[in-house]
Amino acid sequence: MRALFLFPVFLLITQPCIAIREGTATADVFIKRYEHSGDFGKLALWHEAAAECLMHISVPMNKIAHGYYTQQGYKQWTARAKKEAREIQKQYEYHRRHARIAWQKSETPDPILDAERENIAKFIATWLPRYPDRFYEFGIYPTFFKKQRELAEQKGDYVKALQLEADAAAMCATQYEKIPIAYGLKRYQKHRDAYRQHTLLLQHLAQQHPKRLPKAVNAAKQIARSLETQAVPALQKADVIRHIAKSDARVKTALGDQTGVHAYPSFQGFAWIVRFTNHSRGNLVTAIIDEKTAEVLDVF
Repeated sequence: MRALFLFPVFLLITQPCIAIREGTATADVFIKRYEHSGDFGKLALWHEAAAECLMHISVPMNKIAHGYYTQQGYKQWTARAKKEAREIQKQYEYHRRHARIAWQKSETPDPILDAERENIAKFIATWLPRYPDRFYEFGIYPTFFKKQRELAEQKGDYVKALQLEADAAAMCATQYEKIPIAYGLKRYQKHRDAYRQHTLLLQHLAQQHPKRLPKAVNAAKQIARSLETQAVPALQKADVIRHIAKSDARVKTALGDQTGVHAYPSFQGFAWIVRFTNHSRGNLVTAIIDEKTAEVLDVF
C-alpha cells in the first residue's frame, strides 16, 4: 500500500501497518517527482531510499512487535504481525526492482547523484527516530497497549495495567536501540536509557500491588519531549512554508474553487512537503519546498 505521509492522525492510529511504513510512503512523494521529470538516476536513488526505510525502520519495528505478541500469547496479533512482515517484504522487492529498472535508464551525472544522496541521508536520519519519538501517539501504543490497559483498569487490575505500561516503555526503548542507535545515531542512547529506567520503575510499582494507579504510570509520554535532541522546525517556520506553498500559481490552479482545504507542512530533513487536502476529495495537490532557498521545487 503506497500513501503519502500526511494522512490524518486517526488513520495512522487505526491502521498501524500503514504507520510503520510511512518513511517509505513519504519517499514515494520524491519518487513521483522524478517519475514526472524523467530523472531516472534520482528516481533510482529514491526507490533505494524507500527500500532502505523498510529495511532499517519497518522490519525491526515489525520484529519487535511480533516478538512481544508471541511471548505474551496474543495469537491474533501475532498473525497480524506476520501479515505485515509479508507486506513489508513485497514492498521492499517492489522498490528494489524499480530501482534496478531506473538505473538502466539513468543518464544523471555523478555530481548530481552525489548531491541527492546527501539529501536522502538527511531524509533517512529524520525518519529513523520518528517512530520511537512518537511511540505514545500512534501505532502499537494506542491500538494495543492503551486498549489492553483500559480493559485491565475496568477490572480493577492495576498490577496488569502497570505491567502493560512497563512493557510499552521497554518496547519504546527497544525501538530506539534497534532503529536510530543501530543505524549510528548514538545521541539517542539517552532516550533508550530513560525508557529502560522508566520500565524498571513501573515494574517495581507493580510489585507493590497498588489499589490505584500511581501518577508515574503516565509519565512515559513526556520522556522523549524532555530529551529532544533534534531541532524541530518552529511553528512559525511551518506557517511560512505553508504560505509559500499556497502562493504558488500551480497550487492555486490545482485547488481551483475547492472549499475546506487544509495544508499540512512536514519537514523531511532537507525539504518540506506540503499536502493540501479536503474531506470531499482527500489529497488535492502536493508541493515540495527547498529548506535552504524556500523555493517551490515541484507541484503535482
